[in-house]
Amino acid sequence: SDLNARILKSVVDQLDIAKIHLLGNSMGGHSSVAFTLNWPERVGKLVLMGGGTGGMSLFTPMPTEGIKRLNQLYRQPTIENLKLMMDIFVFDTSDLTDALFEARLNNMLSRRDHLENFVKSLEANPKQFPDFGPRLAEIKAQTLIVWGRNDRFVPMDAGLRLLSGIAGSELHIFRDCGHWAQWE
Repeated sequence: SDLNARILKSVVDQLDIAKIHLLGNSMGGHSSVAFTLNWPERVGKLVLMGGGTGGMSLFTPMPTEGIKRLNQLYRQPTIENLKLMMDIFVFDTSDLTDALFEARLNNMLSRRDHLENFVKSLEANPKQFPDFGPRLAEIKAQTLIVWGRNDRFVPMDAGLRLLSGIAGSELHIFRDCGHWAQWE
């Protein structure tokens, strides 16, 4: 997440943008929190969807069912593993089509080197998603937290940690919604 935050900072600097609004889903949420903690003066508003704190869940064994299936997909990128992962990625699977599965798998396989490097980075640095819980009070940006009540990737108590840690933040929990809140 810190690496992603540094890369984003380089892009923002290169584009000569003084202040940005960030929206991050899952790992992108964690990276957005890392950016906000490192460069608070550069962040206007922050939207976090299904990610952002790191650390352990108080209620759900880690890694979660979703993360296990995601890791399986990254190590063996097949249509079968993608379907297994997507079946718990969203609450309502009725909108998941074969065309969507094929497009997502083709996207993954189009940069096999990226996929392999990502897996290697997870193995080399399993703590690359540090627990930002103790630092959340440093975030002063207006923050909206969005969570799916049925998220099987990042437990809902992570959203509650964000809410309690970031002063003035708002948490919106959507029932019948999984990890892909922007889809559902």
